[in-house]
Amino acid sequence: MYSNSQLARPDLAVDKVHDGRHKLGPAPLDRESIPFLVCLPKEGIALFTYTWVNKEGEAGAAIALFGPGVGSEPIQAKLADRPVPFEMDFSNWQIEGFSMKQDLQFGKAEIYWQSPQATIDFTFEGFHPPYAYGSNAKGCPPYCASNRIEQSGRAHGSITIGDRVIKFDATGHRDHSWGTRDWKAFQNYRWFEGQIGDKVSVHFWELHALGKTELLGYVYKDGLMAEVTDLKINWEGDDNFKHQHADAVITDEAGRTTVLKAEFFAHYPLIPDPCITLMEAAAKIWIDGEEGAGWMEMGWETEYLKHIIENSSNY
Repeated sequence: MYSNSQLARPDLAVDKVHDGRHKLGPAPLDRESIPFLVCLPKEGIALFTYTWVNKEGEAGAAIALFGPGVGSEPIQAKLADRPVPFEMDFSNWQIEGFSMKQDLQFGKAEIYWQSPQATIDFTFEGFHPPYAYGSNAKGCPPYCASNRIEQSGRAHGSITIGDRVIKFDATGHRDHSWGTRDWKAFQNYRWFEGQIGDKVSVHFWELHALGKTELLGYVYKDGLMAEVTDLKINWEGDDNFKHQHADAVITDEAGRTTVLKAEFFAHYPLIPDPCITLMEAAAKIWIDGEEGAGWMEMGWETEYLKHIIENSSNY
């Protein structure tokens, strides 16, 4: 279990009440969502579960398994929005064959999904304190959420595809946001998370919206979590602008420099709203020369992405 003594500033500490379900406000775009990500580079498999609920108490979920270890086509499902009880908490969240049971302590969570195509069954255990975007001096961008929390952890369990059972003991990541999510406000962004065992976790979100560039995130290493203060990143994509390689140098408020390299092996387009395409990609990564696993989500305005793909030969 993590300790708040691992924080560079006392005000980085997050109240554990935020591991539970929130009362949403009256704004038309208010919602709450929790994704879990697991990346298995040696198996060539990436997976995510993603559940959400809006202010009317209508909830759904999306699940995907993808990568060369799954095959040429992803295994995916979307559970359409439906009313759920307002008293149902994230300690026992159930939507058809999907369940998520968080301990409401930012410690342990159990994730299960069963379908005719595949079964996912794993336990997530956070290995460092959660990080809240609201801890930043500028706060959480209001078009993104009222607040948003990020945390890496150990993920151990199994994936069953037909007669094939893949057991894993790996790393994973989750986030949790609540409040307004205005997808049309985003112009472009790069969201990254990566881990080296349970020793190192790096997260950043560089986003472009409202004519500004915002940077949020943290570095957890050597037993200390500190907020990101600067990011220098270069990336390369293919003709469809799917990211293939990335190199980054990250500076944090503790004065540390962290060097990141990523090689992406699996891609999946997630479209939460027609106006935006989120290109998910799982990667083998290196942080300060040590090998691990990571994930980068590139957010693109859908019409812009279509245009640059169609005209990529001209660039």
